[in-house]
Amino acid sequence: MGGASTTPPPNGTDSIRLIIGSRLELLSMVHAVVGQICQQYELDESTETALLVAVIEAGTNAIQHGNCFAADKIVAFEFRVDARGIEVEIDDYGRGFDPNMVGNPTDASALLNPHGRGLHLMRELMDEVNFDVREDNGTRVRLKKSFVSAAR
Repeated sequence: MGGASTTPPPNGTDSIRLIIGSRLELLSMVHAVVGQICQQYELDESTETALLVAVIEAGTNAIQHGNCFAADKIVAFEFRVDARGIEVEIDDYGRGFDPNMVGNPTDASALLNPHGRGLHLMRELMDEVNFDVREDNGTRVRLKKSFVSAAR
């Protein structure tokens, strides 16, 4: 996996917050932020790819399924990075959903169903994936990826 070889900041954590509108083309900014974080922390290509796929998938779901492309709603991304790993929270302001109701796309009965593949990818690529439906009718997705020291 990736090695976080840069020196952590004095407070131990870097934090970046990005807020975009509910338009898929704005995910290019999210892509750029993930790329810069991976470059800054000298993460390997595998870790960078996993982060990009999971974060962009969560953002796509927030825009498409959470906010339903509503022009008056935002998607907020918060990236927290330290020497141990990265945590990304993605918040939408839609009606929320129950991730347990999304079937396993690798199940034989669901192979032709186009839904649920993104959640499956996020769970496979990240160390932790959590979903919280907030009382304000939004969903927060929390993705965590640990860094493995290059010396190991």
